[in-house]
Amino acid sequence: MPPLAALREVAAEASRPTETRLIVGGVFAAVAVGTVAFGAVTEQMAMAAAGAVMTVVSMVVLGPVAARPVAMLLGGPAARLRGVPGTLARDNATRSPARTAGAATALMIGVGVVTLMTVFLGSLRASLEDGVAGSFQGPIVVDAGTNETGGFATSLVQEAAKLPQVSDVAGMGRGSMRVNGKPSTVSVADPSGLRRVLDLDVTQGGLTDAGTFAVSKKAADDNGWRVGTAVGVTFADGASQRLTVGAVYDNTDLTGDYLVPRTVWNAHTRQPLDTRAFLELKPGASVTSARQALAVLAKPYGAPAVESRDEFVAAQTEEMAGFISVVYGMLILAIVVALLGIANTLSLAVHERTRELGLLRAVGATRPQIRSMVRWESVIVALFGTGGGLVLGVFLGWGLGAALGNPFAPPAAQVAVIAVVGAVAGALAAIRPARRAARLAILSAIAAP
Repeated sequence: MPPLAALREVAAEASRPTETRLIVGGVFAAVAVGTVAFGAVTEQMAMAAAGAVMTVVSMVVLGPVAARPVAMLLGGPAARLRGVPGTLARDNATRSPARTAGAATALMIGVGVVTLMTVFLGSLRASLEDGVAGSFQGPIVVDAGTNETGGFATSLVQEAAKLPQVSDVAGMGRGSMRVNGKPSTVSVADPSGLRRVLDLDVTQGGLTDAGTFAVSKKAADDNGWRVGTAVGVTFADGASQRLTVGAVYDNTDLTGDYLVPRTVWNAHTRQPLDTRAFLELKPGASVTSARQALAVLAKPYGAPAVESRDEFVAAQTEEMAGFISVVYGMLILAIVVALLGIANTLSLAVHERTRELGLLRAVGATRPQIRSMVRWESVIVALFGTGGGLVLGVFLGWGLGAALGNPFAPPAAQVAVIAVVGAVAGALAAIRPARRAARLAILSAIAAP
């Protein structure tokens, strides 16, 4: 038994996790990781989500197994930079793996969830940007996203086509209807005009006819449709009919899964509206002058925004920016909860090590060295939780994003901020326990029961 451990009157905790925990946790983790990877590769969201839950549980189970070697690794720089206090901090963190893992669990889960959301939203944003940029190469979009009426009359597109700078323009509206018995959101446009300004990556059929009903490849695969299949639809006015699939396309970022011809839709609505208009300009035409002319032209139609392509892409991801603020709010809450947990664990450890701390002071340790020891132990615990959370969040962010077909695009700057905040939380959590440990009277501490 170590000499300092013999000074304690409380039972020493096991320094190593049991083999049962190692075996069960290892098998569970392997199954969890495999489930997430399988769901990501096969694009099965339910499978990836189930694997994500299993992965979180396995991380908690394996926490005490990983705590000792990881704490030794993380404590190496502290031992080299701070000498004896750093070495003692590392040894204290590795002494009880279960306690170290328990203190770090709240931080690990909090950081993991926030990192997951950050990576997932980053991948979703990249997918949307790539999709919009890939399907539309024109310089100008008229967007009614901020229009209180929810759209503009289709006659705006007809008037825009008469501008001298414009070579091609196509409007697109949105609506709701039942497709194959299921409530669905559809895009409404003239397919023959839309194909001149948007690249929908048509894989079957064509969009040359204004009356073409088109569906996405995903919808076609899910329902067993192909060009020539008759699909039952029900409009908002209650009328039902069967539309024949005339084209199947792959790029759904702007149109969604269904593209209903304007000629069919207008027969079932009193006020046909477009929500967007995509414009191509003639060679040599000034984008600035075209935007100014369109702004004047659009004013009587509720003044929809006249945007460049880059501005339009940014507008589509603007809602995500607000959600990012919510994610960082979650991070702050998680940090506060984890900080309290680490501080309470360290306070308990200081209480149990009262004799040990008194003996250290008796053999020459100074108050600053005691404070440094406790502070570095807290930082090691916080880094362990933060690192585990980052690994967990990045992996699950990749898995869930890939299950939806999104590219893996973690925002490096935001992930770095999460890592720094988690590490700083460790230093903050140690302030009170370190001060209490340093203020212990030597004789009273040695004589403590």
